[in-house]
Amino acid sequence: MARIRILNAAQVGQLLVMKDVVEGVERIYRLYSTGRAGLWPTVFHEFDPGVRDMDIKSGYLDGAGIFGLKMVAWSAGNPARGLPALSGVVVVADTDTGLPLGIVDGMSLTSLRTGAAGAVGAARLARPEATRALICGTGAQGRAQLAGLAEVLPSLKHVDATSPDAAGAQAYAEEMGRLHPNLTVRAVPWEERGAAAQQAQVVVACTPSREAYLKSEWIRPGTHINAIGTDARTKQELEPELVRRCRLVADSRAQTLDHGELYHAYSAGLVRREDVAEMGEVLEGLAPGRNSPEEITLFDSTGMALQDLICAHRALQRAEERGVGTLVEL
Repeated sequence: MARIRILNAAQVGQLLVMKDVVEGVERIYRLYSTGRAGLWPTVFHEFDPGVRDMDIKSGYLDGAGIFGLKMVAWSAGNPARGLPALSGVVVVADTDTGLPLGIVDGMSLTSLRTGAAGAVGAARLARPEATRALICGTGAQGRAQLAGLAEVLPSLKHVDATSPDAAGAQAYAEEMGRLHPNLTVRAVPWEERGAAAQQAQVVVACTPSREAYLKSEWIRPGTHINAIGTDARTKQELEPELVRRCRLVADSRAQTLDHGELYHAYSAGLVRREDVAEMGEVLEGLAPGRNSPEEITLFDSTGMALQDLICAHRALQRAEERGVGTLVEL
């Protein structure tokens, strides 16, 4: 009889910190780009376009001996019901036995690993002397992205935060200022995001937008962009012309060209498959990262189940060592 461990969000927060997750995400990028891990096709369905959707992402890590999936659902109406808009779980299984090892809260992992993905992108592609960042999107992911940047950019001093929700942006600035007292965090009106983008050396896009809101003319040479929010063909945050100007690095080349931020420029013929490197290739020295101080770099992170799986596995291992979580026999 199989015995599995279940971890809730609070327990995940006790077991993992951003540094752990950054290391795990770097590891899966290396495994994926060297053929020791793989993804299976993503299942995405909109029950009501722009209102309710779900996706299932899955994969395997031969290099870590695990496989599994993450199921996530989004409902725009949930906050009015007193429920989180996003919900989900991660299921981890052992490759040798095929038995499930555990079920882990998916939202805490998603925030951590997506923030860590942005951290890896900034660490490898942003100019190391970057002092100012702009974060577009001030929800849970905006918070995770700032935590990731703070982990890997020691020179970071100023963060502008913007959202169509002005009250949310102000609340974000106040909360993040308290959590990161070494940073000056300022709320910027959505209508003034262009001016903030022109000042930033790092720009993070992490909204569910369905139309481009970052214009090419706003982005100066030398800027690094983390494109985080676009994980379906119906979503978009950057003008295709801006994408065309960038040195392009993706978590998964195939995935980003199919339904990531790169999809729009690729389908318009503005970029080619060979223009895109994978982060694992950059980490392994198989492809260059930033080529010059003046180059605009773009890391397109559509999200990979592998990230969730390796982080969930690490949390489950630590939980076993510390006796944390709920054990269930199937």
